[in-house]
Amino acid sequence: MNTWIFAGQCDKSETLLYISKMLVSGNHSVLLIDATEKRKYPFYIGHLDEKLLLTEFAGFDVATGFDDAHRLEAHLQSLGSSLEKYDYVIYDVELHNFCPSELWREASALVWVTDYEIWTLEQGSRWLKDAIERHFPDGKNPEMVKVVVRAVDEWFGISYLDGYFNNLPVCWKDEPVIIPWNELDMSLKLQNEHIKRVHMKPLTRRYKRNLCQLVQTLTDWNQKQINRLLRVAERRRA
Repeated sequence: MNTWIFAGQCDKSETLLYISKMLVSGNHSVLLIDATEKRKYPFYIGHLDEKLLLTEFAGFDVATGFDDAHRLEAHLQSLGSSLEKYDYVIYDVELHNFCPSELWREASALVWVTDYEIWTLEQGSRWLKDAIERHFPDGKNPEMVKVVVRAVDEWFGISYLDGYFNNLPVCWKDEPVIIPWNELDMSLKLQNEHIKRVHMKPLTRRYKRNLCQLVQTLTDWNQKQINRLLRVAERRRA
């Protein structure tokens, strides 16, 4: 089982939905867990007329409505299941206390996600500093991947982000992955939310290329394998 924690104060839902769809397109089982402050995922996947706990959506499972990871695991056990049945467990984390410290320390990948909004950068750097101090009290600097989503301007250089995050007790892995964003990508996000689907084919070429770069950073797959997953995901109608 691979456990990926995507932490950050910005909306990263469409990126995680796309990644989840790519993974299941390779015949991997995926659980995407909503640990956002506003519990957004029921709005994206439907079922608003009932209490949503665990729902199959676009070929993968989505868990939402849980206060913390322990309650999620207890619910899975009550169903005769467990986290270990999944090949990939992906957390969308905005809540500090959702994942216990041992989960942060044992995760297969820790990913910090931000955008360029000034509130996200200022508040996010404080959030991450608090998370590291809370979950890594031994002073060991965790290795993290840095991702920037919804990047619409070219003038923000990597050094600009360094001013917010390089003073934190984190070992940053490689260069940041920049996910570009324009009106076509935004239009597809809105369309997917309203029709309760995860269509990927209309995404812009730059978005797809950098999304594949992120998947490659998190896995040991080569570019040919990832491109094949993307093509299959584009063809899937769910």
